[in-house]
Amino acid sequence: MTWILQSEWFENESKTGGLTLTLIGKGAEHLSATSRLAFTSITRIPPQTELSNAHFVARTANYHEIAPFEDLQAKEGDKENNLVWSLTIPTLSHQPNHYTDGPSCAYLIHETGEIEEVVCASLQPRQQTRQEATKDAPIDPPLPDGPMLGLLPMPEVARIEEWHQEAPKGFFLSDVSLCNQINDLIQRLFPKEQRCFFDQPSERLLEVNLGYYEQEEKDEQPEDPLPSSDEDHQEETSFLMDFSHDHILITTNEGEACLYALIALAQMRQTALKSDHFAFPASGMIIDSPRFSWRGMHLDVSRQVYETQDILNFLDILAWNRFNRLHLHLTDDEGWRLESKAYPRLSEVGAWRGHSLPLKPQHGSGPSRHGGFFRHDDILKIISHAQSLNIVVVPEIDIPGHCYAALMALPELLDPSALTGGASIQGYVNNALNPGLAATWRFLDTIFAEVADLFPSPWVHIGGDEVAEQAWSGSGAAMSWAKAKGLVDSDGKPDSASMQAVIMRHVETFLHKKGKIAIGWEEAANREGLSPHKSPIMAWMKAQSAIDLAQKGYQVILCPGEAYYLDMAQSHDWQEPGLSWAGISSAEQTYQFEPKLNGLSEKQLLGIQGCIWSENLTSRQRFNHMVFPRLSAIAESAWSDPEKKSWQSFKIRMAFMPSMPEKAHNTNGIKN
Repeated sequence: MTWILQSEWFENESKTGGLTLTLIGKGAEHLSATSRLAFTSITRIPPQTELSNAHFVARTANYHEIAPFEDLQAKEGDKENNLVWSLTIPTLSHQPNHYTDGPSCAYLIHETGEIEEVVCASLQPRQQTRQEATKDAPIDPPLPDGPMLGLLPMPEVARIEEWHQEAPKGFFLSDVSLCNQINDLIQRLFPKEQRCFFDQPSERLLEVNLGYYEQEEKDEQPEDPLPSSDEDHQEETSFLMDFSHDHILITTNEGEACLYALIALAQMRQTALKSDHFAFPASGMIIDSPRFSWRGMHLDVSRQVYETQDILNFLDILAWNRFNRLHLHLTDDEGWRLESKAYPRLSEVGAWRGHSLPLKPQHGSGPSRHGGFFRHDDILKIISHAQSLNIVVVPEIDIPGHCYAALMALPELLDPSALTGGASIQGYVNNALNPGLAATWRFLDTIFAEVADLFPSPWVHIGGDEVAEQAWSGSGAAMSWAKAKGLVDSDGKPDSASMQAVIMRHVETFLHKKGKIAIGWEEAANREGLSPHKSPIMAWMKAQSAIDLAQKGYQVILCPGEAYYLDMAQSHDWQEPGLSWAGISSAEQTYQFEPKLNGLSEKQLLGIQGCIWSENLTSRQRFNHMVFPRLSAIAESAWSDPEKKSWQSFKIRMAFMPSMPEKAHNTNGIKN
């Protein structure tokens, strides 16, 4: 017997349209009215919605349970003996625009407790969805005649006087440690590639010599320095390549720029070997340094499960693209992914989803126990690998909202009176840490002490986004605390924004004492929760937010949803996976977006960052489709000056950039 759930979106008089769900039981004769259909869907059923031919049972965020009004039987005379249950949801949380907006997993729950899995078909539109008019794409200027540099990102200065007729067989590099480091990286990224660097000379190899800039003594740093994007950092990561027919001189400092220079050599050789568009320099020079000091990529490891090896592979790709920050989003409503020695239930309970567990299935995870977490040893392995690639791992513990997993794991963080409250935009009720409970403040100090001790990163991201306006309205403890602190509005009601600001300032001060710099999403600046003098802010809602924050005195990391959120769909096509609340963002749109905005100085703009949110990334194939080549498009904007960029050239170069190994995610989600 096989159960299949089909779903179809249709337009109606509501703003969102509706869904028709059809459950087909192949070989099924009976479905009891006591059975329930459970499914997860990013497009949700709003509270109090009356369904047609079904009744609503329960919902937690994207997890739904519905049931038939009466016992259902297969129709008499049906040769295939199929049972069919069709129902209608007349209004939705939002209008779906892509097939990934619909149900992503489903199962039946019978009165006996038996679970039957249901095959979930992709959401279909009942009629052709309206497509936005597309403007004619600008005509790209023709590629220059003759060979090009096969580098990504493109260098600051390239003066090539002559090209080799053939790409070199490889390079002689006498520094055995560096030779092994770059070869190992190439082998991990391109297992089928031949060895590129050798520690013994040969006539077939180009010799690579290393020279070093004289290190100037730096002035003593001011107290409580913020990271900067000024010329000092660019000098630390700059390199010069001087090419001749039989050798290459690389001049740099002894830091991260040396690895960047060797990666550049390997890229130029690889592209020259594989495409007639590119060649390897025989004489001339390249001078290079990054545009921004913060060249980041964010990865959400809460919504989906990632193995330690997945993170190590991803770090290799970031290094090849010359990123220097991995922002690891370790906690959210759907899962707590970091071991805590002080609160072991965070990983024992908060890291797992499943039908019989406190955390219900979400984002396609299904009824079976699904989840995992990173032990401290895993994190230390990740940090060590990142350091070898000049990448800082920036941890994020998202507070005070997005804490449903923590609250389900630790009952002492729940106020028994808080039975209701404002729902988050993802549909979670009561998912914010409660400032009215003493346990909350102990939890914050303990968790951030663990994080500060575990991660050497100067920065710790503390979230601060998407707290519901009435997050604590149902809590007597929170209301009493707010009134005692004077955190009330003109009507005497608790002011959630002011309440959050107090929490943000507390954690910022705590981290400051631990020698760390707090970072937050842009809402963390509301009511000056995070200080403009201490904490950078990530502008994510829209690009204009960066200017608004800079005018308030903040240093800004720009990661706007309309350009740098890699969970956004790449076209309006229904069959294109992703979300579209910030619009669509094709690879070209991501590449052409210019982060140097009017009214925002280089010193105010600390850097840029792409964000990979994982709700829809249910397979490695979909991950690679949505992340690449947009990741490389952001990399070039983070490193290269605007006048050095060319979409026409990028379209050719991006084909040689690596992606994640083509294997499925750990589908049962079990790790550790």
